[in-house]
Order: sequence, then structure tokens, then C-alpha cells
Amino acid sequence: MPNSLDRRSFLRFAGSTALGAAALPLVSPAIGLAGLGRGQNAAQETRMMMGTLVSVTVVDPSPAKAQEAMNQAFAAMAKLTPVFDRHRPGGPVAAFNAEGRLNDLEPRLKAVLELCMAVQQSTGGAFNPTVAPIIDTVRASFLQTHQPPSRSQMATAVAKVGGVNYDGQGLRRTKDGASLTLDGVAKGFIVDEGLAAAAKAGAGHVLINAGGDVGVIGDRGGKPWRVAVADPDHPTQAKMTVSLTSGALATSGDYEVYFDQERLYHHIVNPATGRIPGSGHSVSVRAPKASLADALATACFVMPPAQAHRFLAARPSLEGLILTRFGQRYQTKGFAV
Repeated sequence: MPNSLDRRSFLRFAGSTALGAAALPLVSPAIGLAGLGRGQNAAQETRMMMGTLVSVTVVDPSPAKAQEAMNQAFAAMAKLTPVFDRHRPGGPVAAFNAEGRLNDLEPRLKAVLELCMAVQQSTGGAFNPTVAPIIDTVRASFLQTHQPPSRSQMATAVAKVGGVNYDGQGLRRTKDGASLTLDGVAKGFIVDEGLAAAAKAGAGHVLINAGGDVGVIGDRGGKPWRVAVADPDHPTQAKMTVSLTSGALATSGDYEVYFDQERLYHHIVNPATGRIPGSGHSVSVRAPKASLADALATACFVMPPAQAHRFLAARPSLEGLILTRFGQRYQTKGFAV
């Protein structure tokens, strides 16, 4: 039986108010602003949002323009955070989970739900936004008993998965106790919206890092952004760095939110069985959008590592790095380019 954490440690590692955010510090992008080209200036700031540290960096010849674009990015992200947080009283996801029905969805919530459906279909159900009952059951069991849930408790939770219907306009609960979580995609989507806001303000060189979900527009003024991938055994250290001049990188790991000292029970679960993936340690995905990278990092963590590697390698717009608990490494050819 895995060793349990005391209540204080549990609350530290299993904080339930974040949008799937890492509870431990993650390696920040290796931005290297000291190497900016002549005539380039940078605005850079880090704020606490979505239960994690979010940094925005804008490079531009005009300091004022860089600052304004950075401020617009933060404003856009702050506005969206309550929309997707299932723990936020009065928020639409929390309202649906309480009432079992939600109509007249705002456009960006629809966009996220449609992405969820597409990723769920393409991954054979490895990604599923209705896994909240499983995650909540595991969390509650460790909080109350310091032990994993019983088989009957887990079976009850698994039976609720899939009990949410989205018809393109509204949400409806179809199984008692079913609930929705967008934690596996919302952080990435919010990064995408922050980048869009910065671009609308005229910025062409932007990096946003939201607790390990990284999205960029352009380079950092003539050079690629260098982004660190956390070492899952030492999460505040870098396993490797990759270059980005467009697109996004997201990582899911067992070191982010976990409920026991061995990290055998954590926030990434198999929607079909309720089981925690046994070999997964860390999955990083590069994709055109942070929202897609975020969702696929979760889905690929759920898949067996070799299957996840085949899934990513078969899609030209995707790259990935998969690290297992047993020291295995699966990496697509273009991941570190």
C-alpha cells in the first residue's frame, strides 16, 4: 500500500482550485533575454493565475508597445480563467456540475468543448472531460482516509464517466453524479487567447508560460525561444531544452498533482477504468496550439507509451517526448529541433 501524505502535505500537492495546474514549481523557459538583438526591448512579468505561475514575455523595438501587449495578454487570460474553473462559484462549469444543465454557452466555452470532443474521438477516449468523478473520488479518499478508494468506490465513479451530453448549444447531465472538468485543456486554451490578445495589440514576438504550458508567436528577436522541459525526477531542473519559433509545448507529469509519496496516485486517470497509468512519468507534446498540446499531453499520458509514440509520430503537426517510470524514453524525430 502506498505511503500516505499527512493532511498538510496533501493539501499542498492536491490543491483543488487550480485549472489542472502543477502544484510544484516547474522549470521556466530558458528565455535568455540578455541576448536580444540591437534595438530590441522586452517586457516580462510573472503573475499567479489559474493556481500556477504565469509569465508573459514580449519582445519589440518599442518598450511601450511591448508593455501594452503584455498587459493585454494578462487581461485576456484573467478574464477567461473563471469561465473554465470548475471550482469557481458562479462560473459556468461549476454551475453545470451543480445543476446538471447549462444553456446559452459563451463562444469560447463552446470552442473548448468542441476541441474536447475532437481529441476524445481521435485518441479513442484517452482524453475525456467527464473524468471528474474519478479524480474527485481519489482526492476525497486520500484526504479522508490517506488511502486509495475501494474497488466499489472506484466502480461507482467510473460508471459516471460519459454522463454529460453536449449538443453544440448546451450541456445536459445524462447520468446521476456525472460532472465535467476542463482542467486538461483550459490552461492551454487560455494561453492561446493570451497570445491572440498580444498579437492584436501589435506584438509579433511573444512567449507565454502557464505552469509548463508554453505558447509562442514568432522568435525572440532573431533567435528561437529556448524552452525547458522539466525533469520528472527533479521537476525544478531541466531534462532538456527545445527551440520554439511558433506553436506550443505542454507537459503532463506525475509530479504535478499527486496524492501519495510514491506518486502512484495522481490527477491523470484512465477514463475507461479509473486506473492511474502505471508506467507514465512525463509526456511533453509540441502542437500548433497550446490547447491541443495540453489535451494531447494528457491523452498520451493515459495511453501505453509505445502507443502514444505511434500516435504522435503518425501526425506531421505533432511532436512528443514520453518518459516512463522505468527509464524508457520515446521521442519523435522532430521534437527537439
